[in-house]
Amino acid sequence: MARSKSILLGLLVGTVVGGAATLLTSPSSGKQVRQQIRNNKEKMTDSVNQMKSEIRVLKQTITNASKDSADVLKEVSAELKQSVQEWQVDIEPNKEDLQKELSEIEDKIKELETTVKQ
Repeated sequence: MARSKSILLGLLVGTVVGGAATLLTSPSSGKQVRQQIRNNKEKMTDSVNQMKSEIRVLKQTITNASKDSADVLKEVSAELKQSVQEWQVDIEPNKEDLQKELSEIEDKIKELETTVKQ
């Protein structure tokens, strides 16, 4: 947020300095320069007000997006947790079968070792 404020401040200061430099270096009479200053002041005020309005809309949009993403993240997290739990339940019967098969393979390897030693 601080970065966007400094960017906006820089934009505003640059606009003011540029406008003032243009007006002061133009070959116009004092009356024309004052009129140009009034016109540019109104344009700048309108521009600043429009930027404020757009920044408010952008801020609200970002706030809404943050809230939505937090909700989506909670939903995805809950669904992932449920999927992992279901997967654990699904593999439980296979887990026991695999452990039995591994035990049988270990027993057969021991028998082979005994046979080979004789």
